[in-house]
Amino acid sequence: MDIVLTGFSAAQQRTLFDLLILAMDADGHLTTFEDKQLQPSLEAMGFTGEPDRQREFDAAVTRIKPSLQSLWKAKELALSLASAFTDRSQQQQVFSAVEQIMTFDQHVSNWENTLLMELRMKFRL
Repeated sequence: MDIVLTGFSAAQQRTLFDLLILAMDADGHLTTFEDKQLQPSLEAMGFTGEPDRQREFDAAVTRIKPSLQSLWKAKELALSLASAFTDRSQQQQVFSAVEQIMTFDQHVSNWENTLLMELRMKFRL
């Protein structure tokens, strides 16, 4: 899975990364395998060393975790993060990346499905 970060500002890249962490952990478990899927994104953001990538990943998880206590909080955070993307092509790219992360394990929970639906409506896709 390749998540392309070209065309995004540095702030948008971090926002997308947070949104992807939220998407990965929306089903209640963040696996090491899913973590590995985001390593190229961290490298594209300039975090080339393993300690830097791990620190940035941990920081994103820390920012996202409080919102995973309820579907409402997760949805609110997802929509807030999604607001950073106003360009139509960016919105499509972001939605595609989130959808890839959520469907990677071939199982989409009701919670994940709800978040995808909310993003689809936010982006009017």
